[in-house]
Amino acid sequence: MRPTVPEQLGGLARVLATSVAPHVTDAYVADVLEGVIVTLEMLGDSWSAVPAFLRDDAAATAAVLALVGIATADPPADPLDLDALRAHHCVVRGELEAAMPAVMDDPDARRAAVALFRDRADRYPLVARPTGGFRAHAAR
Repeated sequence: MRPTVPEQLGGLARVLATSVAPHVTDAYVADVLEGVIVTLEMLGDSWSAVPAFLRDDAAATAAVLALVGIATADPPADPLDLDALRAHHCVVRGELEAAMPAVMDDPDARRAAVALFRDRADRYPLVARPTGGFRAHAAR
């Protein structure tokens, strides 16, 4: 299928960078526009990693919950159904939130949860990295 999602997002970022950005004179608006461009590029580069992240994070979260005796539903059978993966992930993460008092009371579960949160932050695929300095006035 052409254009691909990364091609479409990259094309939008290029249009903004080459056709819109040169006409932006306000520093704050230029900074916001730069953030939009960087985010579009990041989405183009990273969107395909989201399903695997959701599946892996839900499984790791379910393992923490199992340490305090909470069973979670199985993940969706179709690994390409992003809506089902997102819904399953949301349910499992909600179960972890509700179980945090029990997790905090169990030393093994607490250590596993801390490791989960650290690992999750390292693996999260949607991280935009600004390319330049901030042009916006500090008072804004």
